[in-house]
Parts: sequence; C-alpha cells; structure tokens
Amino acid sequence: MNAIDAEGRSALDRAKRSALEVLDAARPGDTHSLVVMGADAGTPLGRPVADAAAVRRAIEAVAPSQGVADLAPALAAATRLVESGDASAKQRRHEAFFFTDLGANTWSPIAGEAAEAPLAGPLGALMKLARVSVVDVGGSPLPNAAVTAAALAEGLPTLAAPLEVRAEARLFGGDSAERVAELVVDGVTVAERRVTLTKGKPTPLDFLHKLQRPGVTSLTVRLAAPQEGGDPLAEDDARYVALAIRPRVKVLLVAGAPRAADYLADALDPTGEGAFEPVVVSDADLPTVELADYACLFFSNVRELSPAEAQRLRGYVERGGGVGWFLGDRVSADRYNQTLAPPRETLGVAPTVAAEVRLVAADAARSPAKESAPTAGPAPDAAAEGLLPGWLAPAVSAPSFRIDPRDYSHPIVRPFEGQERAGLLNIPVTRHFPVELPPSGRAAVALELEGGDPLLLTSELGRGRVALVTTAATLDVIDPATGQPWTALPAWPSFLPIVRGLVTFLAKDGDAPALLVGQPIEGFLGSSSGGVVEVIAPEGAEGGRIAPDASGAWAYRATRAAGVYRFGPEGQPAAGAAAVNVDPAESDPAAVPEARLPEGVVVRRSIAGGDAANAAGEASTPIHRWLLYGALALALVEPVMACRFGRGSA
Repeated sequence: MNAIDAEGRSALDRAKRSALEVLDAARPGDTHSLVVMGADAGTPLGRPVADAAAVRRAIEAVAPSQGVADLAPALAAATRLVESGDASAKQRRHEAFFFTDLGANTWSPIAGEAAEAPLAGPLGALMKLARVSVVDVGGSPLPNAAVTAAALAEGLPTLAAPLEVRAEARLFGGDSAERVAELVVDGVTVAERRVTLTKGKPTPLDFLHKLQRPGVTSLTVRLAAPQEGGDPLAEDDARYVALAIRPRVKVLLVAGAPRAADYLADALDPTGEGAFEPVVVSDADLPTVELADYACLFFSNVRELSPAEAQRLRGYVERGGGVGWFLGDRVSADRYNQTLAPPRETLGVAPTVAAEVRLVAADAARSPAKESAPTAGPAPDAAAEGLLPGWLAPAVSAPSFRIDPRDYSHPIVRPFEGQERAGLLNIPVTRHFPVELPPSGRAAVALELEGGDPLLLTSELGRGRVALVTTAATLDVIDPATGQPWTALPAWPSFLPIVRGLVTFLAKDGDAPALLVGQPIEGFLGSSSGGVVEVIAPEGAEGGRIAPDASGAWAYRATRAAGVYRFGPEGQPAAGAAAVNVDPAESDPAAVPEARLPEGVVVRRSIAGGDAANAAGEASTPIHRWLLYGALALALVEPVMACRFGRGSA
C-alpha cells in the first residue's frame, strides 16, 4: 500500500482520500469507527463515534508501516464494531467499506476457489450484518525490485574464515532492470556488484567478506536506488542478517571416562587453530561449568546425570542450547531413561522410526533464498519431549557395515549427498543401543543401521535441539562379544564432517534469529547478567527495557520496522542481535481479480462526488445512521474502511 505509482501517489494516500470523501458525504447522526489492519486489527477510535472531526483526524493520522495485513482479525474487529450499537442497531443500515489495492497476499484466502476457506466464515458473518463494499485504490504500480532473501552459506560464523553471504533479488513487473547490489557491514559498504534483474526469475547476490573483530555484527544486502525514476517501494530494497561473531566456537565435551572425548576434540580442532574450540571436562566437573558459555555440549560415554544436572541441562536446551549424546559401555540405559528420556506415556508399545524430518533448520546452507515465517499450528508440549529423542534399550551386538542415509534428508548428512567416497555409507558398527521412539514425538532419524535401528537421530526441546549417536565416540570402548571396538567411526573419514555438522545443527547455525516485522524477539537473560534487558532498535523503531520473568526469559514485541535489533543486559555492550525483515510476499504488487471476490461484495473504483453520497445512504428521512469506517491501512498491506450507517425501520 505504500508503493508509489507513476503519478507519485501511494495506494494508502488514495485510500485515505477516498475514506475522507465518504466521511464528508455522511449525514447528521451517522457514527463512525476506524479499523487499521496489521498483524492484528487496531481500532484507533475504540468504538463508533459521531464526532466527524475526530474521525477525520484519525484517518489522516494513519501512517504507513512495514507489517503484513491479516484479514481475519480485521474482519472480526469490523463485525464486533457493527454489533456494538445500542438495542435499536438491528433497525439500522450498515455498510463496510474496504479501501484496498486487493493485494493477492492478503485477499487470496477468500478469493475464487478459496471462498470456502476459514476466512469465508468471518467475511460471511460481516456480510450478514452489513453491505460490504471494496474500493480498489491500487492504481498502476511501477515495476518493483526487491531483495527477497539473505543468509550465510554456512552457520556459526567466526573470524577464522570469510563469510559467504548468499542473497536473492527479484523483479516484480516490467521485463528487466539494472541495479547495483551492495554488501553493507555495520553501516559501511564493503562490496558492490552490478546485476541485471529479470521478471519471474530470482537473481543471486553472493558476496564474500572476512570480518576483523568479534562481537555483534549486522549485514545488509541492498539494491542501490536507480539513478532515474527511483524505486516505487524502498522498504524491500534491503535485507538484514544479524551475526554474533566469535573468535572461535566453544564446544563443551563431557567425558565419562579417560580419553572418552579425545576423538571428538581432534575432530573439532585437529590443528589447534581452527574455528572450533573444544573444552574437555569430566562428568564430575560438569556442575561447576557455566553452560551458557558454550555453543553446544557433547556427552561421551557418561554413565548418568543426577536429576539436578538433568534439570539444569534441560533449561539450557529449552532456552536454545544444543546437546549431543555419544554412548558407550559405561552408559546406564535405565538411568538415562529415568532422567533424560521423554515421559513413558508418550511412547508406543512397539519401536517406531520417524518417517519424516520435522525440523525448522536454517536454510542458509541449502536454499538461502527461501525465508519464511514460522509454520502455523500448535507446537508439541515441551513436557512431552526429553533430553533424549526416545528410550534406550540395553546395548546389543549387531554388526552393521552399511549405513542408510535416508535420502540425505537430514541437514546433518545432506552435505554427503553425491560424495560416496566420504565414508558415510560403510561405517562399521558392531555394538549400539536400540532406541524406542515416541510415535507422536519430534524425532528425526538421520542415519540408520542395517537392521533398521537408528545410528543418528535428533529432536527438539523448547528452543533448542538434541542429538543422539547410538554408538561410541572412541575406539577405547570394546564389544565383549567380539573383542573389537564398538565402532570404527572415530577413525573413519566421515567422523570429522559428522561431528562438525552436529555442532552446526545443535547450535542452530548461529544464535541470531531471522524474523519478520511484527514477530517478537525472544531471549534469556542469565542470572549473572543483571536484571533488565535493553533493546537497541534500528532507525524507525523504538527500543526498550524489558524485565525478564522468573526463569530469565524475555520477549520484545515492538518490531515494527525492518533492521537489526541489538540487545543485552542494560548498561553493557550488546550480547546478541536479531534481524527483522519485511515479508517478501509483500513485494509482489499482484492483485486479486475483482471477479474472484465472493458473491455479494460490491466493487467500486472510486468514492467521489455523487458516488460518495450514494454510498453514504439513500434514506430521505434518516433517524439513526451509523458509519463504520475500517481503514485497514499499513504500508505494503491493505487499508480497509468499513462504514456503518442506518435508518429507522418502516
């Protein structure tokens, strides 16, 4: 709605002008209400009012935003306002005006074949109470170029290697356009390249840049404004990435026996100068370690955890941490099941294997051009999840020399696809722990042994992730049935990439979330960090101070503008950041054809002069008239005006 047309006006400008024309044509006694469509429907006037001057001020004050229109709450708000009249409301005539560019991103759910979709109900409820009119204020939008995605090719950025930034631009309308793409780091342009955008085809924008210092960093991939004609919609010309750059990635390795974590440490840092910094401690030292200092944790052949340590570890994972388990001859299956596994009632009678990878893994390494809002639907109950994906059965000797990567569908093993010589498919395993999986859980099997038992599986817990390797991470664990190591995996060529893939996966490809405008930033403030979180917002948004709850969790919800939001304990340097971007679906000016709107919806091209008067009602002797204005107005989204007015019964 904020895109500029060839005449230099936006659809929002036209919507407000049309709304004011309806207001000017209203008759004495009419009452009005204003609805602003956004992530939720707002009602600036609160209730129907008869003061036309107040309504005019409210309409003129509607300002563009970068959020997304949500038709459902707007319809609900308009219906609620129509129903909020006095006892004689049923004798009055009501009309709802929607001032909109009919953007497909908003109106498709009730258009054409989708008319039977859930939104058809709220629209039908409003149409039973009022005549619904749609005023098309879309005009003729100019071709729009937009950066629709940006991410790192690989997660866990450090100073040890250059950052590979992958982005994508698209052209909506027109045939082609020349643009200059820029990479901006903390406000400084560090690289640029000229690109040709073609309608209907994504254009890759790739950059390589090496950072020189650690800390919170913001990256921006943007399209410079053309020298002639400008860009009709500036808000989507840039896309943001937030990074927490470490000198090295610290990984805690908890050893349940001498040398139990040595192979893991060597896989992470064979030279002592790489991107990963493994820190090895014994299980007895675990209570003294500050878990928040590490990107993720690995346990190798640890016999058991006390209930208190299990609870502390659970909190670490639920707040976004990652834990990986490697088993061995010291592991007590019974103790693990008691303290780490899901509640027994969530398990089936027979062991099951997850048939689908149900993960929300970062797309940076495989399809960085596809960013999306979180999937809809209720999340599984965290209480039904455990620090293990399932229940351990006693270890068995079942030699396996062929590994099934399950179509390489899991992000940990996806890099092995097409790399048959990497040693993934022929890992020797002679002893392992079978796992019984909850049929309704979130477990995903990445690697499977010949007999069908999982070798590597993962699940989610709160905001974090857990992984389980059902055999050992060391050659020192011997199978009593054969006198051989449980597995040759620690000496196999695939061990190093598997371990590093586990770190990347468990640490969620970095700890800086990517959000859309309107989505909350959530975090956790440790007890040693202070009592208040300070959020520093980008230009165009307000920062704030947030008091965490008793568990240390906090949420900042005022993400009304795109950019990088930095946060941390009040009075200290920012400890984290989140990138907030506009929804790329809003960059496409495609509109729903009028013919696809539900039957009974009146479509108007304008509200002017006599049309405004006719729209305001034809009664010659009005008794009570109500005008309900629902200006669903946000930049990039649908402004809607609902008008409610009436006349006495005959």
